[in-house]
Amino acid sequence: MSDRKYHLRLLLVALLTLLALTACGSDEEEPTPTPTKTPVPVQAEVAPAPTATPLPPAAAQPAAPAPAPASQAVYAIINATELNVRSGPATSFDVLRAVSQGQRFALAALSDDGAWAQLAENGAAIGWTALEFLTVEGDLATLQGGVTAASQPSAGNQPAAAAPASPASGAFADASMTSPDFGAQAFLWWREEVAHRDLELMKDSNFRWVKQAFAWETIEGAGKGQYDWSIADRVVQQANESGLKLLARVSSDPDKANFWPGHPPGNAAHFADFLFALASRYNCAPGAVGCIQAYQIWNEPNLAREWGGNRPNPAEYVRFLGQAYAAVKRANVNALVINAGMAPTGDDSAIAMPDDKFYDQMYQAMGGNSNGYFDALGVHGAGFAAPPELDPATAAADKKYGGYRFFAFRHVEDIRNIMVRYGDSNK
Repeated sequence: MSDRKYHLRLLLVALLTLLALTACGSDEEEPTPTPTKTPVPVQAEVAPAPTATPLPPAAAQPAAPAPAPASQAVYAIINATELNVRSGPATSFDVLRAVSQGQRFALAALSDDGAWAQLAENGAAIGWTALEFLTVEGDLATLQGGVTAASQPSAGNQPAAAAPASPASGAFADASMTSPDFGAQAFLWWREEVAHRDLELMKDSNFRWVKQAFAWETIEGAGKGQYDWSIADRVVQQANESGLKLLARVSSDPDKANFWPGHPPGNAAHFADFLFALASRYNCAPGAVGCIQAYQIWNEPNLAREWGGNRPNPAEYVRFLGQAYAAVKRANVNALVINAGMAPTGDDSAIAMPDDKFYDQMYQAMGGNSNGYFDALGVHGAGFAAPPELDPATAAADKKYGGYRFFAFRHVEDIRNIMVRYGDSNK
């Protein structure tokens, strides 16, 4: 077998299966396959590990004028559901963090055109946001003049870590999907030296999509709003330049016990903030750094190890998913949102829940209506030892195939049936 075919074979995975489930539980304990995990680099293969990009020092941002006397202090309340805070008074500046509706900040300055306000917290400027999304308390006339968008430092004068990537040239592929549509998963993140080769292999195979895991902790690992986009920019731009559409599976490594946001479901708000920043940066608009056409939200939450060590809970995941969906759509209304694929398992206990049962209870938690939660339903359709055409009933009846329906690839038809039962056949 040629090296080219060998590597292609290693890459092939099901990209998107738009299907749902029927319940097929069993009182007998069933095997749980090894969960899908975000690959991490082998130390010997990777040059020095990427470090989190620090925020630009205060001097790199437009300087905040001296705060107004207390008697003249001006405050503002955020009146948008979620709002970007940027390093300068224009959408071309980097997103530093996101703020939420109802939060209250002091105002330190206005831009010269009066369209942007500089927010301050605990006496320190934190960044700029559009004035139209603020409810102002106080007299704006007391604020000293700010800066204009033209004051943005040139790429040559910015700290190297903060310099944004050049916008990709040309139009991006849209997020439309045919049925069927095909793609493959790649491992472009830590293997830059083979990324181009792998993308070309996918194109040669007439795939139209590439799926890549985006590990949250490798981008925002240094702390809230402290983003290291260096590898993400490269991966997104390589996918865009290849002509393939990009599906980003976004989650965090469950083994990262000290990751600052914690684990699900308690990290839902922080995760939504991160998704908003990610989808804003790669929102496919003209001049954007790049384009991510679709987002898959988390990985196998029907396993306790992927759900913060907690018992799998479909209703909790639905709430988590709804926040993530809203965050992506605020940044890019045209992006597709896909729920997490579940681990094929028959174990129904504190550590796992069968995938069909989990999907069914998801629909119950959504009130039978997936709108506002996902645009396409994600499934992990592993075939294991069964040929792809094998009926799941045969796999369940024959121990040589595993003895359960989920050991057949066509178990995805079971999942599809539950979608139809809940009136979701158009997805």
